[in-house]
Amino acid sequence: MKRLLIDIPVLIDSGISPDKIECEYMFHRENEGQFSLLEVAEFSAYCRQCKEAFCIEACPKEALEHQENGMIKRYNMRCVGCKSCVLACPFGTIFPEIINYVTSKCDYCLNQLEHNPDYKPACVITAPDKTFMITEMDSEDPKNNLFFIGERLAVRSHSWRYKENRI
Repeated sequence: MKRLLIDIPVLIDSGISPDKIECEYMFHRENEGQFSLLEVAEFSAYCRQCKEAFCIEACPKEALEHQENGMIKRYNMRCVGCKSCVLACPFGTIFPEIINYVTSKCDYCLNQLEHNPDYKPACVITAPDKTFMITEMDSEDPKNNLFFIGERLAVRSHSWRYKENRI
């Protein structure tokens, strides 16, 4: 399956500001879809996925929840931006400067990819080399810090995901 892969360490090392990465998705406010993608990627990669998550308890709008697989999911459209989760996180892994609320959701340019398999979205074209890529991927690779976030997004980053030694 084709997925959008974001390599966060390479993006950080590139030194480019994310606002230089373009997005063509017409429903993003100010056409900055890469920020919602980066937020999803960073939250999933850096969140320690605590078994007893204080952030979930602190959220007054149920914008955070444990999924069946044990991962914590954030619902942007439920978030009101109160930042209670930021204050409740004992590890400081929820970054208040990237929390968007009432946000559009990236469509990963799937419609264009469906009609043209060689199509490259604007984020892939304008991002530094090897930071945003459309690639065929069928499985995660935790040993190489490669994780799936949803059905169409993959992230390479250091992660706090543990199977047995969960916090």
